[in-house]
Parts: sequence; structure tokens; C-alpha cells
Amino acid sequence: MGELTEMTVRARQLGLRVAALAVAGLLLTACNDDDPAGGAATQAGAAPSASSSAAASPSGSATGKAKAPANGGKATGRPTTAAAVPNAAAAQAKLGKIALTDAEWDRGFVSDGDDGGDLTRYTMDASCKLKADGTVPGLTATVVRYVRQDHEADATFANTAANQFATADAAHKDIAQVAADDKRCENYTDGGTSYKAVHAIESPKVAGADEVYAEEGLAVYDTTDGGRTADRPFSYVVARKGAVTVSVWVDVDPDRQVFEGRAQAQEALKKLVAKW
Repeated sequence: MGELTEMTVRARQLGLRVAALAVAGLLLTACNDDDPAGGAATQAGAAPSASSSAAASPSGSATGKAKAPANGGKATGRPTTAAAVPNAAAAQAKLGKIALTDAEWDRGFVSDGDDGGDLTRYTMDASCKLKADGTVPGLTATVVRYVRQDHEADATFANTAANQFATADAAHKDIAQVAADDKRCENYTDGGTSYKAVHAIESPKVAGADEVYAEEGLAVYDTTDGGRTADRPFSYVVARKGAVTVSVWVDVDPDRQVFEGRAQAQEALKKLVAKW
């Protein structure tokens, strides 16, 4: 994944990823009345089929809960402050109404820290490691909202993101880079988080969207006791309408199948596009 915003990590850094921005001359329109996301996504490639275990990897002795993914999941990092872009504050206020609150998720989810608003670009280097690299071209504002679901022996994470680009072309290129990186680096690292077997899947249908991209894979996180988790599935989907993108990243509950995490991500996407 060459360059990514804080979107929603793609886990991917983009958390990619509405308003009228004078600087961009764009107006975010309301979603139409059609069902925004219909049909279940089916995987285009081989996807993890077994539910992942929350236990430590075979070689480790970790017994603590999983720590929040590097950069929050697929969003680029837990940013500090947004870059000084004209009308960024107004844009972020609008985007903040799109990103889902913990109350809009399934029961049991709670807020997991402050919203992200960083415009940092993350590029995939030759060794398939994500590294900060300036700011995302054309990204005017972004809001990434993190949530967490605690379990007796573990914790799972998710986030949603809304992003305003200066142009539709800039928004498209951001998503295209994610897809290109998936093809080049099936396995990559983002800080202390490792991703494996990352691949594109058939995208869900989203009425009114100009494009939709979805991916799945496995992730390994640090744990609270200094160990590492076993491989855990994740699901990620991003949709674009003009110069605006919205995305969802879900760390699949160790007790659930990957298709359940996929369905959860698509349900969250429906709620997002209903507000764009």
C-alpha cells in the first residue's frame, strides 16, 4: 500500500479515507434513498476460513489482551493534530458527523480514545513496511473514530473514517494505491502490527458510490503482557463518492468466523454511506 491516509488502518493507513469546502469547491451531497449497501461480499481469493484464536502464538507465552493495532487499525496512526489546511476545521466538523460513534456499533463497543485527524501519508517501502512520508496528496480533512469491545480474556478493535479530498481524482488515487499495495505486498508490517495474506475480495454493492474496494487478511498484534496474539482475521472496506471516502476496519472477534466480521464491516458501511 503505497500511500495511505489515516483512514481507517487499512489498518491501512488511510483510514481514508462534507461539506462544501471553498478550497475544493466541492459539496458533499446527501445519500440517496436506495439501500446503500446490499448483497454479501464473496471472496475473490482464498480467505481465512477458520475462526482465529485469541491465544498467544505457538511460540509465545502471551496471555494478556491484544493491544490496539498499530495506527489504530487501518487508519494511519492515532494522529495528533490536523494539518493547517484552509477550511479544515469546518470540514472535520462535517466529517465528524459521518464517522460512527460507539453507540452506532453493536452492543458492547466503547470509545477507544480520541478521534484521529492526521493527514500524514504512509507509503509501502521496498521491504513491505509502512512508513510515514509527508502528507496525503489532496487530502483536505479526515476523521477516524476508534472503538473497542472488551472480552473476558481479550479485546477486539474497529474504526470508521470519513475523508474529504480536494478532488475526486485525488480520492480515487488514494484507493487505487491501496489496491496496488495489496498486489505487491500480501504480507507487510505497520509498526508493531504484522499483516499476512492480505488480499482483495469482491466488493459489496453500495448505491451512489463511484467505487468500492474491500480486502481481508490476517493480523498479529502485541499483547498487554508483552507477547503476541495468534493470527486474527480482519476485514476492511472503503467507498468513494466524488471527493469523499468512508471506510470501515474491523478486527474480527476471536470467537467469530471471518464472514461474520465481513458482515459487521458492511453493516457499519451502510450506516456511514447513509450519512454522506
